Amino acid sequence: MSRKILVAVDGSDHGWKALDLATDIAKASNSEMIVLHVVPYEPLPTGFTKYAKVEGVAVEELGARYRDARIIGDEIKREAEARVRKNGLARVVAHAVEGNPAQEIVALAKAEGADMVFLGSRGLSDVQGFLVGSVSHKVMHLEPCTCVAVR
Repeated sequence: MSRKILVAVDGSDHGWKALDLATDIAKASNSEMIVLHVVPYEPLPTGFTKYAKVEGVAVEELGARYRDARIIGDEIKREAEARVRKNGLARVVAHAVEGNPAQEIVALAKAEGADMVFLGSRGLSDVQGFLVGSVSHKVMHLEPCTCVAVR
Protein backbone atom coordinates (compact mmCIF):
# COMPACT_ATOMS: atom_id res chain seq x y z
CA MET A 1 0.00 0.00 0.00
CA SER A 2 1.40 3.34 -1.03
CA ARG A 3 1.18 6.26 1.38
CA LYS A 4 0.23 9.70 0.10
CA ILE A 5 1.41 13.01 1.46
CA LEU A 6 -0.33 16.24 0.47
CA VAL A 7 1.61 19.49 0.75
CA ALA A 8 -0.08 22.85 0.35
CA VAL A 9 2.32 25.55 -0.82
CA ASP A 10 1.67 29.26 -1.07
CA GLY A 11 5.11 30.59 -1.99
CA SER A 12 5.92 31.68 1.57
CA ASP A 13 9.07 30.68 3.46
CA HIS A 14 6.94 28.54 5.79
CA GLY A 15 5.33 26.85 2.79
CA TRP A 16 8.73 25.97 1.30
CA LYS A 17 9.90 24.63 4.68
CA ALA A 18 6.77 22.45 4.83
CA LEU A 19 7.52 21.19 1.31
CA ASP A 20 11.13 20.32 2.19
CA LEU A 21 10.12 18.49 5.39
CA ALA A 22 7.37 16.59 3.60
CA THR A 23 9.80 15.63 0.82
CA ASP A 24 12.24 14.17 3.37
CA ILE A 25 9.45 12.19 5.03
CA ALA A 26 8.05 11.02 1.68
CA LYS A 27 11.49 9.76 0.60
CA ALA A 28 12.05 7.97 3.91
CA SER A 29 8.61 6.33 3.84
CA ASN A 30 8.49 5.65 0.08
CA SER A 31 5.37 7.81 -0.19
CA GLU A 32 3.78 9.55 -3.13
CA MET A 33 3.57 13.34 -2.88
CA ILE A 34 0.77 15.58 -4.00
CA VAL A 35 1.56 19.29 -4.12
CA LEU A 36 -1.26 21.82 -4.12
CA HIS A 37 -1.30 25.58 -4.60
CA VAL A 38 -4.63 27.32 -4.16
CA VAL A 39 -5.22 30.69 -5.76
CA PRO A 40 -7.63 32.32 -3.31
CA TYR A 41 -10.77 33.18 -5.18
CA GLU A 42 -14.10 34.48 -4.11
CA PRO A 43 -16.63 35.40 -6.79
CA LEU A 44 -17.51 39.08 -6.92
CA PRO A 45 -20.67 39.66 -4.90
CA THR A 46 -23.79 40.95 -6.60
CA GLY A 47 -23.69 44.71 -6.76
CA PHE A 48 -19.90 44.89 -6.67
CA THR A 49 -19.81 46.82 -9.92
CA LYS A 50 -21.88 49.61 -8.32
CA TYR A 51 -19.71 49.57 -5.19
CA ALA A 52 -16.53 49.65 -7.30
CA LYS A 53 -17.83 52.67 -9.20
CA VAL A 54 -18.67 54.57 -5.99
CA GLU A 55 -15.30 53.72 -4.42
CA GLY A 56 -13.33 54.40 -7.60
CA VAL A 57 -12.05 50.82 -7.98
CA ALA A 58 -11.70 49.59 -11.54
CA VAL A 59 -13.32 46.16 -11.91
CA GLU A 60 -10.96 45.52 -14.84
CA GLU A 61 -7.99 46.15 -12.53
CA LEU A 62 -9.31 43.54 -10.10
CA GLY A 63 -9.65 41.10 -13.00
CA ALA A 64 -6.04 41.78 -14.02
CA ARG A 65 -4.85 41.18 -10.46
CA TYR A 66 -6.74 37.89 -10.41
CA ARG A 67 -5.16 36.81 -13.73
CA ASP A 68 -1.74 37.71 -12.29
CA ALA A 69 -2.50 35.60 -9.20
CA ARG A 70 -3.32 32.62 -11.42
CA ILE A 71 -0.05 33.04 -13.36
CA ILE A 72 1.92 33.28 -10.10
CA GLY A 73 0.02 30.24 -8.79
CA ASP A 74 1.09 28.19 -11.80
CA GLU A 75 4.70 29.31 -11.26
CA ILE A 76 4.56 28.28 -7.59
CA LYS A 77 3.15 24.88 -8.60
CA ARG A 78 5.93 24.31 -11.15
CA GLU A 79 8.64 25.49 -8.77
CA ALA A 80 7.37 23.21 -5.99
CA GLU A 81 7.27 20.17 -8.27
CA ALA A 82 10.78 20.88 -9.58
CA ARG A 83 12.08 21.35 -6.03
CA VAL A 84 10.65 17.98 -4.93
CA ARG A 85 12.13 16.19 -7.96
CA LYS A 86 15.52 17.92 -7.45
CA ASN A 87 15.50 16.61 -3.87
CA GLY A 88 15.18 13.06 -5.15
CA LEU A 89 11.47 12.24 -5.05
CA ALA A 90 10.12 11.20 -8.43
CA ARG A 91 6.59 10.26 -7.34
CA VAL A 92 5.08 13.74 -7.25
CA VAL A 93 2.12 15.37 -8.93
CA ALA A 94 1.32 19.07 -8.58
CA HIS A 95 -1.96 20.96 -8.86
CA ALA A 96 -2.92 24.63 -8.94
CA VAL A 97 -6.59 25.35 -8.34
CA GLU A 98 -8.66 28.36 -7.42
CA GLY A 99 -11.01 28.60 -4.50
CA ASN A 100 -11.07 28.78 -0.74
CA PRO A 101 -7.64 27.48 0.36
CA ALA A 102 -8.76 25.47 3.42
CA GLN A 103 -11.70 23.92 1.58
CA GLU A 104 -9.60 23.00 -1.46
CA ILE A 105 -6.84 21.44 0.67
CA VAL A 106 -9.33 19.31 2.61
CA ALA A 107 -11.21 18.33 -0.55
CA LEU A 108 -8.06 17.18 -2.37
CA ALA A 109 -6.79 15.32 0.70
CA LYS A 110 -10.07 13.43 0.82
CA ALA A 111 -10.22 12.79 -2.94
CA GLU A 112 -6.64 11.49 -3.02
CA GLY A 113 -6.84 9.54 0.24
CA ALA A 114 -3.94 11.48 1.76
CA ASP A 115 -2.38 10.00 4.89
CA MET A 116 -0.73 13.28 5.93
CA VAL A 117 -1.14 16.96 5.11
CA PHE A 118 1.70 19.47 5.44
CA LEU A 119 1.32 23.23 5.19
CA GLY A 120 3.08 26.36 6.29
CA SER A 121 1.80 28.36 9.23
CA ARG A 122 2.10 32.10 9.72
CA GLY A 123 2.41 31.52 13.46
CA LEU A 124 -0.79 33.22 14.55
CA SER A 125 -1.95 32.62 18.10
CA ASP A 126 -5.15 30.60 18.55
CA VAL A 127 -7.11 33.82 19.08
CA GLN A 128 -5.59 35.54 16.04
CA GLY A 129 -6.13 32.43 13.93
CA PHE A 130 -9.75 32.28 14.99
CA LEU A 131 -10.33 35.96 14.29
CA VAL A 132 -8.32 36.18 11.07
CA GLY A 133 -9.26 32.75 9.76
CA SER A 134 -5.92 30.95 9.50
CA VAL A 135 -5.85 28.33 6.74
CA SER A 136 -3.72 25.99 8.87
CA HIS A 137 -6.17 26.22 11.78
CA LYS A 138 -9.10 25.46 9.48
CA VAL A 139 -7.37 22.51 7.80
CA MET A 140 -6.32 21.01 11.12
CA HIS A 141 -9.87 21.31 12.36
CA LEU A 142 -11.51 19.84 9.25
CA GLU A 143 -9.03 17.21 8.06
CA PRO A 144 -9.21 13.80 9.81
CA CYS A 145 -5.71 12.64 8.81
CA THR A 146 -2.43 13.74 10.41
CA CYS A 147 -1.74 17.44 9.75
CA VAL A 148 1.61 19.17 10.20
CA ALA A 149 1.87 22.96 10.28
CA VAL A 150 5.44 24.19 9.74
CA ARG A 151 6.84 27.54 10.86
